Amino acid sequence: MLKVTNLYKSFGSQTVLNDISFELASGEIMCLRGKSGAGKTTLIRCICNLDKADTGTIAINGIESLENGKPNKAYQNTVGMVSQGLDLFPNLTVMDNITLAPVSRKLMTKDEAEKNALALLESLEIKDKADSYPSRLSGGERQRVAVARACILSPSVLFFDEPTSALDIDSTREVAKLIEDIASRGISVVIITHDESFCNMLGARQIVIEDGRIA
Repeated sequence: MLKVTNLYKSFGSQTVLNDISFELASGEIMCLRGKSGAGKTTLIRCICNLDKADTGTIAINGIESLENGKPNKAYQNTVGMVSQGLDLFPNLTVMDNITLAPVSRKLMTKDEAEKNALALLESLEIKDKADSYPSRLSGGERQRVAVARACILSPSVLFFDEPTSALDIDSTREVAKLIEDIASRGISVVIITHDESFCNMLGARQIVIEDGRIA
């Protein structure tokens, strides 16, 4: 599914990623751990085509992230991200938050996007929140909306940035179940986290980054 090969990235004289290689299978859950500054965020930014690696290759389902040195549009739709802050637009309803990207990028008509959004919301058990605003949702509900927004373009790999930050144990278990449900649909999941106990709860493979290398 995801294949990262011999990735190097430097900022000036500082090497941030140093020969990173790994593979991720379809429907596999993997935790990416490491201290702040270890290189986790840079690695994910390179995989999501937000930063460009100096050398090495990244491919999902055989589609490489770059084409002639530029971001590959066919690759871009294979990745999704649920950020730590969730980044929902507070002035838009749940439905509008989810459908904004596919409609504005002309990947779906408004009717198609709304139909797909409702199906996602139903599967995430928050269909009744379609017309609500983020401020009216619980933390768990907002997280599910962020997942629906990330999933509407049918990514092959979904990234979560610190999904359990500041959550209690019951909410953490809820997030774990949500991630397991996503993986059961064949979507590969990468979790950026400091929470080793959460990784153990999921039984996920763990990659630890230290000083830009896989330790």
